[in-house]
Amino acid sequence: MTDDPAPLITAVMIFRNGEDFIAEAIGSIVAQSFTDWELVLVDDGSWDGATAIARGFAERHPGRIRYIEHPGHENRGMSASRNAGVAAGRGRYVSFLDADDIWLPERLGVFVEVARAFPEAGMIYGPTLYWYSWAGIGETYLGQPDEPGNMQLPVRTLLEAPAVLRQFILSEGGSLPGICSLLVRRDAYEAVGGFEPSFRGLYEDQVFLSKMAATQPIVVIAEVLDYYRQHAASCCSVAVTTGEYDPGDYHPARAHYLRWLRGYMAGIGLDDPVLKRAVARQLLPYDVPGYVRASKLTRRLQAGAMRRVRARVPGIVLRHWWRWQERRARRRGAVGSSPQGS
Repeated sequence: MTDDPAPLITAVMIFRNGEDFIAEAIGSIVAQSFTDWELVLVDDGSWDGATAIARGFAERHPGRIRYIEHPGHENRGMSASRNAGVAAGRGRYVSFLDADDIWLPERLGVFVEVARAFPEAGMIYGPTLYWYSWAGIGETYLGQPDEPGNMQLPVRTLLEAPAVLRQFILSEGGSLPGICSLLVRRDAYEAVGGFEPSFRGLYEDQVFLSKMAATQPIVVIAEVLDYYRQHAASCCSVAVTTGEYDPGDYHPARAHYLRWLRGYMAGIGLDDPVLKRAVARQLLPYDVPGYVRASKLTRRLQAGAMRRVRARVPGIVLRHWWRWQERRARRRGAVGSSPQGS
């Protein structure tokens, strides 16, 4: 630490490899129109050229950008690395950017403006752009169009806890921001204990967001100021290939998160009937032996049946039949909206 005045914002970027994108990510912070920030780069055991790139930025921007790593260049996971980055910083507010994402130049300035208007807010967040077009003009990853998240909450209004957590759970993750879209007051971060080190990868962001939303007042903004790059080497994409994560179906990472949340709410005495019912309903498929496997098999059989009759049955009839099937499933408590992950 130095005797220099502390910056208003500590930006934390964790990385484990990522040499293809990290320079662009760091550059998007350097290019911010709001300049009262510091950046802590946390190396979580990289073995590619990302380490040298990060060290190079720190050498070129002394006093503004710092490079740190775990003892012995260990890999300790995403949560432990974010906590280390926050601990190494001095800002009154904390913000996060992963090493494959970017901030728009006005990003910090807008968030600071809102923070000054709502000083009691423990966290401010906005919609993340799911960025498929990063490869260049006319090219998109998986052929998908860029799409902003839908926060599904009033904007520029102080939302008292646990209203935001209710929305997170009732939407089954459909209203979540990306980790790159937050501004967190440091004392609020410390009050909830930061990130949970036991969540090394998937759902580490949802766990932190849930802890904040369970206890802290929150403000949501409408502006899209952060781009969340979609690519094959991302944590979520890799988890899809291993079967740990499925953005549109039941998956073990979701069950782990919901069980953690049930215990966390009990531990802090959050006795909210809406939340308790929603968590219990979403956990039911995981708690009934064989339910998830049977549900996936049924879904595959239904999809096969749909393909066989599609050529002979008008589309409107199929749509009405499928909606009827969904209503039946909801009445049985089998499905709600598709489970979402981080």
